[in-house]
Amino acid sequence: MNTIKYDSILEEGKSLLHTFTITYPDGIYKDSFYSSTYDELSKWLRGTISLLKENSSEKFNDPFVQYLNSFRGKIGNIDRNEFVMILHQLKEKKDMN
Repeated sequence: MNTIKYDSILEEGKSLLHTFTITYPDGIYKDSFYSSTYDELSKWLRGTISLLKENSSEKFNDPFVQYLNSFRGKIGNIDRNEFVMILHQLKEKKDMN
């Protein structure tokens, strides 16, 4: 059952990769791509945190959950590279369960 939930979250995350299309012309952010959808990314993040909390013995002390919680309300801080890294770490969590 948990594998199905992880697969669903991972697939939804992969489908969000195409939304990382916003770039900035200047400054330190010019080489990054950001998501064009705040709502979908925010919903995905909340669902991912919930799944991890229900499957972690550490709940709030899980470093990955704390890391993801740091983006709540600051979804704009996740660029495409960061999101790919999050998906990779989530896949590793799934493989460990």
